Amino acid sequence: MIPIGKPYLGPEELAAVADVLTSGRLASGPRVHAFEQAFAELCHSPAGVACSSGTSGLCVAVMALDLPPGSKILTTPFSFIATANCIIGAGCQPVFLDVDAQSFMITAESVRAALKKDPTIRAILPVHLYGQACEIHEITDIAHAHGAYVIEDSAQAHGATEFGDPVGAIGDLGVFSFYPSKNMMTGEGGMITGRNEELLERCKLIIDHGAPMRYVHTMLGFNYRMTSIAAALGLCQLTRLQAWNDRRRENARRLDAGLLGLPGIEIPVERAGCEHVYHQYVLKVRDRARLQTHLKEAGIETAIHYPRTIPDQPYYQSMGFTSDDLPIARELTEQVLSLPVHPALTDDELQTIIDAVRAFIPEEEAVAAR
Repeated sequence: MIPIGKPYLGPEELAAVADVLTSGRLASGPRVHAFEQAFAELCHSPAGVACSSGTSGLCVAVMALDLPPGSKILTTPFSFIATANCIIGAGCQPVFLDVDAQSFMITAESVRAALKKDPTIRAILPVHLYGQACEIHEITDIAHAHGAYVIEDSAQAHGATEFGDPVGAIGDLGVFSFYPSKNMMTGEGGMITGRNEELLERCKLIIDHGAPMRYVHTMLGFNYRMTSIAAALGLCQLTRLQAWNDRRRENARRLDAGLLGLPGIEIPVERAGCEHVYHQYVLKVRDRARLQTHLKEAGIETAIHYPRTIPDQPYYQSMGFTSDDLPIARELTEQVLSLPVHPALTDDELQTIIDAVRAFIPEEEAVAAR
């Protein structure tokens, strides 16, 4: 089976972890600080705040805004549920915007319209989906003109750029995940970056029990720290990120060339001015269930990111949310299909994927041929 993802752990990672274990300094320490600095440089951020996961990073970022209870935050309905849960967890209210049918992300135009309609909105939380930047420069400009904050959910976009600027420090804060399926990983872990140094300082306090020094707690905080083991992995993985992203882009180009123009299938669109790092290679497919079965029988693993919108999750429905006014996002949940694009794919495996998709006959064509 050709897997949808394949995390890489080399001898450097094994040696780095063994070194941490031998040192006895397993909790946050020098390696964490080194990883924070190195990752901040990648994002052109004044600092990095390492944390225990991408989800905890999102929760900390929203908490750092210190918004009044019930404050409204614009976000996308088409993402992993953590994108909205961090808003609920901070006592705020998510406001879902429908997404663009080509990029699958909220747009600057929709943000502008939402802020004009409701001036009480206090923040925007867009997602750089599948490894591609959203219209983050324009969204940030619009938000700041309105007096609203921007938190970039960059969990899937390590190294992605818009107009040459890496995501994560274009808005006030940005949050990355280092879960094993990401373009680089630490097992579990996350990183907060951003351009707003005051908010970054607040994040540093929140992840460590609100304590600027031991046993002195100046604000509400928790233990969301990253371990030295995770940081050791991250430092190794970071050195390979650019080469891995380059390979993902090359794999995506080969898939594009092999799959372009097939009936009932739309290949991903790379936005002008963006460098897509292809955390996922996502098709839009009219006959998805049959194609997924066909590829499984051909020995190719696929995935659906995401099979339902956040407002359609049972928990959100229990609070009165609905996707009735989000038709594009709802339709995408029935069409998207992720193919393998990870850097460990061989040329033969890429060709196997292309040949298998090209051999698929959509149901409408099969019926017409009978």
